[in-house]
Amino acid sequence: MKITKKDIRYMVNESIKQLLSEAQIVVDNFDKIEQLLDISSPDDFFFVQIIKRKKDNPTSDTRIGNYHAGGWYLDSFRVSSSDELKALKPKIVQICNANNARAYMTINKRSHKETDSYIHVYRKQFRPTDARYIHAGEIVPGQAKDGANWRGLRKRVLIDVDAPKTATDSRGMNIWNTVRFLLKNFNITPLAEYETPSGGLHIIVPDKEDKNFIKMKQLFNDFDGGVYKGRFATVHPSIDAKMILYSNVKTAGY
Repeated sequence: MKITKKDIRYMVNESIKQLLSEAQIVVDNFDKIEQLLDISSPDDFFFVQIIKRKKDNPTSDTRIGNYHAGGWYLDSFRVSSSDELKALKPKIVQICNANNARAYMTINKRSHKETDSYIHVYRKQFRPTDARYIHAGEIVPGQAKDGANWRGLRKRVLIDVDAPKTATDSRGMNIWNTVRFLLKNFNITPLAEYETPSGGLHIIVPDKEDKNFIKMKQLFNDFDGGVYKGRFATVHPSIDAKMILYSNVKTAGY
């Protein structure tokens, strides 16, 4: 089959229309969170953070407010139960809506003791005027951890699909449906999934160390013609990531 320039223009225009039509999607995952809050000790918590992202607010002045690493840190919470989270919902929604911001939550629980201990260590690297010192209490619990020292810990993974629901890959296969097919074929049951503010897809799966997951993620390069693109890939795993808890933003990209 020969693809003409006219065909390419049509496909590009349709893609743009799709993205524009989904430029503002409300994400409300409060009801999905309860099953993820596997609190088993008073030391456990999930970290919730509200960030006004620069990419969602390109004209905002980074010299004003608590700006750091691509966004403004508006508020954060340590949550130890679904009741605590439900009680915080009105406040979180209000802050997000008023500031075109997003609320995120870690997909894996944290330890109060370990987090507080490392905040102290982390701050020693910076001067008190440094943004990393000032925001250590928000940076540290939100940091993703992986590697040999984290085997058996923080096992949940977020599969990030940076494509709208109608998008197809170079093989002509619908990307969303193919990812779901792979999960089913490899006998992996998602914990949650949701459409992102930009029209992409996030799927949370339970175990980064599961042999089936390790095999499955090796096939993600096929969505980009067999080319490895890391975190810029169309479909890629984000270990120990933060999921979107709530968002009602106007955004310009994934």
